[in-house]
Amino acid sequence: MRPAVAAAALTAALAASPCAAMELVVFAGDRTLAVLRYEERGDQAVMELPGGGRLGCPKSRVVAHIEGYVPPPDDPEPSRALPAEMPYRESIARYCQEYGMDCKLVAAVVRVESNFNPRAVSPKGAQGLMQLMPSVQRDEGVRDPFDPEQNLRAGIRYLKKMLEACRGDLGLALAAYNAGLTRVKAAETVPRIRETEGYVARILALVEEM
Repeated sequence: MRPAVAAAALTAALAASPCAAMELVVFAGDRTLAVLRYEERGDQAVMELPGGGRLGCPKSRVVAHIEGYVPPPDDPEPSRALPAEMPYRESIARYCQEYGMDCKLVAAVVRVESNFNPRAVSPKGAQGLMQLMPSVQRDEGVRDPFDPEQNLRAGIRYLKKMLEACRGDLGLALAAYNAGLTRVKAAETVPRIRETEGYVARILALVEEM
């Protein structure tokens, strides 16, 4: 079905609903995303995500946004939001549910950080699936950073803290995860660091693609 036709059908189906809990964003290619709020700022579309934070993309990628979307009941198996072949999908889903984080966001972070390699070590000393620095490991009580369960739980909890510290701004939270919260607070934006700018852009693109 063409995006315009799909959007029209969804509009008609949702118009009869008395509940306007969310908005459904339809992207080119028939991808959809349920969001708490959608708004346009110049050439950018900004979406407030149910799991916390915001996602931005060029407005030209959005075919339609439909108010009054009522999501289905909570899936008893949240891992279904992730591809079946994705490593550690059950663990990612479980800890995301525990901390109220978006599964797709965390999966994108893990892919960019370690490509799902639990033994990964960066030149700066970050370790494991979510590339936790030793200081983060201490703060989060991680005994073995190469244990996938410990690493994922601590990494998701830490990412949640960055999101809260950045008042729900997903781009800033990801920048803080990569470059440190101190740098983000000092710059009051994503720091002008090529690695960090690329990191944020890549993760946001992966989230949109899932």
